[in-house]
Amino acid sequence: MSVLLRHGPQETSTPVLVAQLGDNIMQMPLPAQFGIHDGLSPQEVRAAAERMHADPSVRASKLLIETLKEIAPTAEPGQAQAIARAVISYIVTVTDATPDTVLPLLAHLRATTL
Repeated sequence: MSVLLRHGPQETSTPVLVAQLGDNIMQMPLPAQFGIHDGLSPQEVRAAAERMHADPSVRASKLLIETLKEIAPTAEPGQAQAIARAVISYIVTVTDATPDTVLPLLAHLRATTL
């Protein structure tokens, strides 16, 4: 975790990157879980989107990610760890990922931003 959280002064901080990753995860698998995919009619997309936005877990996910994205830019080291842990837990909760698969993903994300 400490390696993931290290960054230089001109680099995007890991909390910002991790919060963005959580946002991306929320926007990709969640729609699929509600049956939103290519080939749907506009009415089918609208109905599935309404079901998705009405779901309490989706609303809670959106609130979590928006909160993390808001505090990430000014996160201190302890807060940065909390953000990373929250996003890791979120990814494990809403996808097939495990903590063992998420950490290498985060390490790759960090390495590609340097």
